[in-house]
Amino acid sequence: MAPINQEATLPAERRKRLLEYIQQNRSGRIEELAAVLDVSEATVRRDLSVLETEGLISRTYGGAILPESSTAFERLYPEKRLLCSEEKRAIGLEAASLVNDGETLILDSGSTTFEIARNLSNHKNLTIITYDLFIASTITYDPSTTVIVTGGSRREGFNVLVGPIAEDLLRQVRVNKAFLGADAVDIVQGITNATFIEVQIKRLIIEAASQVYLAADHSKFGHAALAKVCAFDQIDHVITDSGIDESILQGLQQLGIPTTLAAL
Repeated sequence: MAPINQEATLPAERRKRLLEYIQQNRSGRIEELAAVLDVSEATVRRDLSVLETEGLISRTYGGAILPESSTAFERLYPEKRLLCSEEKRAIGLEAASLVNDGETLILDSGSTTFEIARNLSNHKNLTIITYDLFIASTITYDPSTTVIVTGGSRREGFNVLVGPIAEDLLRQVRVNKAFLGADAVDIVQGITNATFIEVQIKRLIIEAASQVYLAADHSKFGHAALAKVCAFDQIDHVITDSGIDESILQGLQQLGIPTTLAAL
């Protein structure tokens, strides 16, 4: 991570970069974090305290680590929004460009699909189905667009609707395109999720769509999480960013999956 050389950088942006460093390295000592961000150790300590209060890191003597994690660890929505935010914005813009006016869509939950939704605000006559309440309630779409919310039980900390009610609606629909998110993506293991809670919903989304687009930034690739969603033979197109490893790109090409790299 390149130094930012600004002690007075906006605190939110500085903490975002701090969290990304700890995420990439699994831990960070105060002196190295101060050097990487080119800020004082006192500033790092204050930022770590804020991140700890938000539940995003755990403080240790002299530094910080990620919270206790495993393949079942799932980050809360505020943390997801902070990670790879520029990449997600680029993916959102690219994905939305693949949508035609008048189409029917399902948008999976998550911070990447939220960026897709933001870029659909000027499309006409869309029908958007989602179980993500942020996508449903915080974006202003064109008046000609219809937004259908699945219903279900609200999942605390993620603002999504899950359970039998959500699943029943998805069994009854057919759409042109679905945009799927992921916690982890591996060429061999396929698309996986940190928990089982949303897995059945994601599988039903795949079944309901004529075309399934996986929208995931480069940090998701090369990893596997606890619960398998699907194999790559159920994915029609991948949208990611230019930070993806070349070997993974080659693997996708060998699988015959069209891949779009969003420009940063």
